[in-house]
Amino acid sequence: MVLRRVPAALATLFVLTVYVFFASEGTFEFRRVKWDYRTEKAGEGYYSSLAEGFRRGHLYMMDEPDPNLMAAHNPYDPDVRGKYGAGILWDASYFERHFYLYFSPLPVLLFYLPFRWLTQGYPLDSLAGTFFCVWAFAMSIATVRRAAGQRKLHLPMPLWILLIGLGNVIPWSLIHMRIYEVAVMAGMAMTATWGYALVRFTETGSARHAFWMGLWLALAIAARTNLGVLLLVTFLVIPLRKWKAWIACLIPLGVVALMLAGYNYARFRKPQETGITYQLTFVNMRHCRRCSLRTIPEGIRVINNLVHYVWWPPYIFSKFPYVDLQGSRLDPIVAFPNTVEHIAGIGPLNPVIIIACIFTLLLVARRRTLEVHARNGLRLMGGAWLVLAVLSTCWYVVARYSLDFWMLMTVASAIVIEAAFTELENAGFGLRWLRIGTIALACFSILFCSLLGFMGTQGAFQRANPKLFQRLSDQLSAS
Repeated sequence: MVLRRVPAALATLFVLTVYVFFASEGTFEFRRVKWDYRTEKAGEGYYSSLAEGFRRGHLYMMDEPDPNLMAAHNPYDPDVRGKYGAGILWDASYFERHFYLYFSPLPVLLFYLPFRWLTQGYPLDSLAGTFFCVWAFAMSIATVRRAAGQRKLHLPMPLWILLIGLGNVIPWSLIHMRIYEVAVMAGMAMTATWGYALVRFTETGSARHAFWMGLWLALAIAARTNLGVLLLVTFLVIPLRKWKAWIACLIPLGVVALMLAGYNYARFRKPQETGITYQLTFVNMRHCRRCSLRTIPEGIRVINNLVHYVWWPPYIFSKFPYVDLQGSRLDPIVAFPNTVEHIAGIGPLNPVIIIACIFTLLLVARRRTLEVHARNGLRLMGGAWLVLAVLSTCWYVVARYSLDFWMLMTVASAIVIEAAFTELENAGFGLRWLRIGTIALACFSILFCSLLGFMGTQGAFQRANPKLFQRLSDQLSAS
């Protein structure tokens, strides 16, 4: 029994090693920093500044605004700031002479402050991101194991572990860590834990597991507001007559919602205001509709964004690391102006998910005859696609946002494909070539997504560790 677990343990260890390697820029070292630590990367160190503000008893960041910014009659207008020569804290929210964050404070509470209390220093954002990625990975593997039970898998568990951990843009994102990536990865961790809680609730139907399902969903929404669409999946899971389960699920949702409303009111005097209205960036956010679907151009934008998130191919070339993400091509009328961000399509980089989506459509018609965990796979897949659909209504399209749904989609894929293979096998179909094809595509995804870590945004790995990159390039580039 112990020997059987060794391959899975080695696969898990490999994924964790890859996370630490890329997050530490190939050095396997993380250092403590002060709250005012900054680099040339806009957005790095903001959570440490907010955590220090919390430690000192207020809700704003410790960074002091530029006097010229405080003197500007409309600091949210980039042209006005230019006339005043006002420096800003890029993408922070400015309100009544203080900087705030429109990003969730959840990472501060779950990691930055505990780290400060334990070590007397603050973590790099790269360490915080690694923490949440490991959390999400661990809970995702736990969900697949729970759904598999004691049944024999059609594909090796170590392969599923590697695909869940590395068949995504985590390696790409870890090499260039800032507040943006940390916030998304925190949401990914909460969503993964919600997925596990949902599986446990469908097993027991108990109020206790309904409470945990509601709690982790509430924290997911607190981390990433768009994840609120998972409420639909959650409420469909709870039987109407199980009022104790409903109450247990709704209590943490209500408490967290009230806490967030109070937090927003204390900062901006509006319970629904997260700070995006007061964001300091290259456009006046007071006049920007960030996520909407009201006009024909916005409807066309949704289609274009879906194409980006699902089918946008990487750029493949002969020099190490052989693969890079391409920039987005968005309609400037319904997108942030002058922005081209890298984007990753799940289909070209993880075609196993596409196979699972096809199986999902086939299994939905006979969902009533499926066992409970096969239905859970369909639910998780549906939830992931709902998250993707909501993201596609937004002006901004970027690779890191796909982490909101990508790992959850891969977890659902593992459950759905295993269930579909079982159904096909029971119907007398041979699975040999289907298994071989799925394994080959999974290996492709693991390899290419891992290689993306050696690229990162605008060649981030090469800039961070040029000597190591050059050695690898000299040895591995095609002649």
